[in-house]
Amino acid sequence: MQKVLFISHDANRAGSQLLLLQLLGLLKNKGVSTHLLLCEGGELVREFERVASVTLLKPVPKPSVGQRIIRVLPIKTRGFNWENRDLHRVKAELLAQDLGLVFVNSVANAEFYHKQLGYLHHLPVVLFAHELQMSVATYSQPESLKFLLAKCRHLIAVSRAVADFYVNEYRYPVEQVSTFTLINTDEIQQRIASVDSKLLQQQLELPADALVIGGCGNAEWRKGNDIFNLIAREVIERLPYLPVYFVWVGAGDSQPFFELIKFDVERFGLTDRIRLIPPTPQALAIMTRFDVFLLSSREDPYPLVVMEAALLQKPIVCFDQAGGAPELVEADAGEVVKYLDVHAAAAAVISLILDGELRMKKGKKAREKVLERHDTALSVQKLMAVMKNAMQENLLSEKPELNVTNPTA
Repeated sequence: MQKVLFISHDANRAGSQLLLLQLLGLLKNKGVSTHLLLCEGGELVREFERVASVTLLKPVPKPSVGQRIIRVLPIKTRGFNWENRDLHRVKAELLAQDLGLVFVNSVANAEFYHKQLGYLHHLPVVLFAHELQMSVATYSQPESLKFLLAKCRHLIAVSRAVADFYVNEYRYPVEQVSTFTLINTDEIQQRIASVDSKLLQQQLELPADALVIGGCGNAEWRKGNDIFNLIAREVIERLPYLPVYFVWVGAGDSQPFFELIKFDVERFGLTDRIRLIPPTPQALAIMTRFDVFLLSSREDPYPLVVMEAALLQKPIVCFDQAGGAPELVEADAGEVVKYLDVHAAAAAVISLILDGELRMKKGKKAREKVLERHDTALSVQKLMAVMKNAMQENLLSEKPELNVTNPTA
């Protein structure tokens, strides 16, 4: 099997990148040869380099303050600013690899694939789609996405919601779609087992009897941090006699949306009860302190943090029509409420806070469902089969036609 080129838009500590990191590690253990192209850097670069050879594009200058403010809103991004000099180096590095397949991790890479990797367009392509309508509009260009989908031999969707989106909106052939999410459950459970709960309690500075409702993810409009805070205010106001705290992991002052979130929390007078923690590699450890996981996203295809929360036996509250999480949660692993219904979400959180037995029952079920539906070994096996088939189909399609006028030619 030839080397597989993986493409990631950056190496930031976010869902699709963390899933890719896990995937590359699992493939390395299976002896699959991989190379990673990072269109931008990030804090995960060194971790990626431990599991794959890496080509990193020259860093792009950071956006101005004005551009950062604009990016708070869900608008279409402008094209990337790549330097020709660096593209020559990247081309040389990639052509030096024995590549047999291009694996595009996220539609955020569609424009780079379309406009900058023409010398690899003859190779078969597999797309790992993590995005739904809003993310597609924000992180990709229509022309480039259509080009990528036309080239794509197989599309892997992280949830049924995502699969349906590409089949219905882009008429992508349903027979070329697989639906599964790769998660290294063994590794996550080992990390969970190593958490020092006493040290964590000291770091968070929460009362020992605190009831903690948590959220996790980079602060942005799509993640619904503002909705999270509205739910928090209602729950806290309705339960003034209980030590209820809301903790969001992934909201730091380096993010444009942070100031808007902080503004509301301060006006609510809840800076002590709504805690905002910057992005950290200790996110999973902090989540062990949660009693309930609240997914306040307006749109989230099937976030890794939901599966991590489930493995931690935390019941999950989420919105319908907001992505793939309801497919896991259903009625027995938490509660799915009407889209952006703050009152219904608050009521669901309160019912879980007040009923410890129900909380434990639904949390236990959440863990069972992840282990049952997301078997790591089976997922890796499926993925390797998809990649192998795409390569074989490409070889068959490239067989030369018989020259009937001169059979011995």
